[in-house]
Amino acid sequence: MADRIVVAGGGYAGLAALSRLLNQAGGRLTLIDSEPGHTLVPELPEALAPGKSVARHVLSYDRLLKDARVTRIADQIVGIRVAQRTVLLQSGEQVAFDWLILAVGTVPRFPPVPGLKALALPLKTAQDTQRIKRDLDKGKNQQVVVVGGGLTGVEVAGVLAPRHHVSLVEASTRLLPGLGPGLASYAHRRLKGAGVTFYLHHKLSEVSAGRIVAGGKHLSYDILIWAGGIGPPTWLSETDLPLDRQGYPVADPTGQVLPHVYVAGDLWQIEDRGQRLPQTAQLAEQAGAYVGSVIASRLKQDGDVPEFHPHIRGMLVALNPGQGVGWVYHGGLSVQGFSARWLKNMVFRQYRRGLTREFDRVWPD
Repeated sequence: MADRIVVAGGGYAGLAALSRLLNQAGGRLTLIDSEPGHTLVPELPEALAPGKSVARHVLSYDRLLKDARVTRIADQIVGIRVAQRTVLLQSGEQVAFDWLILAVGTVPRFPPVPGLKALALPLKTAQDTQRIKRDLDKGKNQQVVVVGGGLTGVEVAGVLAPRHHVSLVEASTRLLPGLGPGLASYAHRRLKGAGVTFYLHHKLSEVSAGRIVAGGKHLSYDILIWAGGIGPPTWLSETDLPLDRQGYPVADPTGQVLPHVYVAGDLWQIEDRGQRLPQTAQLAEQAGAYVGSVIASRLKQDGDVPEFHPHIRGMLVALNPGQGVGWVYHGGLSVQGFSARWLKNMVFRQYRRGLTREFDRVWPD
């Protein structure tokens, strides 16, 4: 009887794992994902611009997996029974597995600030993006407060600044911890020139309807967007999986958490040369492809597999329209302005073209 291989989550890691397994392994492949399609999460801030469609950044599973040797279950995972090798779904169904890849990604993590979780809008899924877009479409010149100065917060501020009054609140002293101070300063200057008001080193302490308190400042808002933090799904804490202090699965250098249970994507806290790597789409894609190959190799009993050593090609951040900032080639080359924005657009197009090759489906650039 063919091995049952379950991929939990159809993000960048899950899809890359499926692609490798389709090409390298036998077995019965099942994808579990409650979303209607593969969401291009790094592109979601762009969908907030006027005239842009959120649907353009979601690639339908019905089309993507048509004729592929994959069964998709449209449901949400709520637990795992490791000893029984079953995945528990929100519907009450249980899905048996011989091999499991946990690639469910992360969820917004809200600190215990009064009113924050009830009133702030996260930007993590297509549904989140559509909800924010509906509020933005109510009119120009709204007061928008973005909390969080990482990749998402900076890109959202840049997209919204031409049309709204945007304030960005960040608890640390500078933006973009994944970039060097010089590149972060460039992003700060560009966004400030576009009209973004910054409140750096301002820790959020209170949220109420139409008002926040951060670092002692009282700021009014029409729309409050949370880009301040992510974490693992809370249901993981109720499983028998070994977890670290933050609730992430503890994996070995091949992504194995327990025998026949692997992790990939944002749930896999990866260190390279002693440093924790930031959770990005390119890292998730590489990790998913690697774990898919590991399972294929073990199904064939090919022996030991090498440890995972990702190749991070760069980090690029979109700023106001036509501008960007970042680095390429292992941090050796800084890029700013139009060239950085052009490179980021190229990365998006290359990913879609990669899906065309792997799943024989054409996606618009």
